[in-house]
Amino acid sequence: MISVFVCHTREVMKFGEFRKYVSRIDRVSICMKETLSYENFQFIEMVPDTYDAYYLYGVGLAQSEFPLSEVPELLVEMGKNLSPEEKKEKIVYADCMEIMLSKVPKTSF
Repeated sequence: MISVFVCHTREVMKFGEFRKYVSRIDRVSICMKETLSYENFQFIEMVPDTYDAYYLYGVGLAQSEFPLSEVPELLVEMGKNLSPEEKKEKIVYADCMEIMLSKVPKTSF
């Protein structure tokens, strides 16, 4: 289950501050607003500190690409006939928390 922090505020928040509210057991996708490029992580602890200086732009739920080895709920069924290396190479879509960040603060709410 994905846990989502909901904040009804007009205050600007940087990701470094928001990070402590994110579930420690769920997958995370970090998306940059300016480029729409994204990076996926199995846990919030794996997100580099370099993102901490960016502004929180939005939070939602999405499905994104992850190695099968990082998706335990699918690993049992899909991975029973695969080698450990194949489990790392096989990509599947899995639910994750998507966090959009921006270089500049959001001005409209």
